[in-house]
Amino acid sequence: MSSSDDARRAIEARCLAALGRREYSRAELAAKLGEFPAEDVAAVLETLAERGWQSDARFAESYLRGHRGYGRLKIRHELEARGIRGELLRETLDSADWFAAAREVYQKKYSAPATTPQERAKRQRFMAQRGFSYEEIQQAMTATQDEA
Repeated sequence: MSSSDDARRAIEARCLAALGRREYSRAELAAKLGEFPAEDVAAVLETLAERGWQSDARFAESYLRGHRGYGRLKIRHELEARGIRGELLRETLDSADWFAAAREVYQKKYSAPATTPQERAKRQRFMAQRGFSYEEIQQAMTATQDEA
């Protein structure tokens, strides 16, 4: 047994312990394993992906489900920070109905339409901080006014 084999077993054990608690992206796992040799980490992460024990697609879907109160812009930023990019990021973001999410967040927080321009601006800022686009915010506010 070489020290590389011992390191790979230790890396796999740490990865499996982490993945047993929640989904992790490949980049998150690599960051957690910074004290190990990079080539050993890459080899173990590749093995875990081949076995289906680690999946960036599964992580992205899980993250999206767990952060339902946020908009496309915020989720995109958070997923990019966790190493999800390219086609996988686009597919994940396209799978959600962001207008419905904006309506849900807005209606949960505000039951009555805004009566003053200041109140309207305050509500728009709240929704923008949640990561919703201008169009999504306007549609959510309009839908609430129509129901009132």
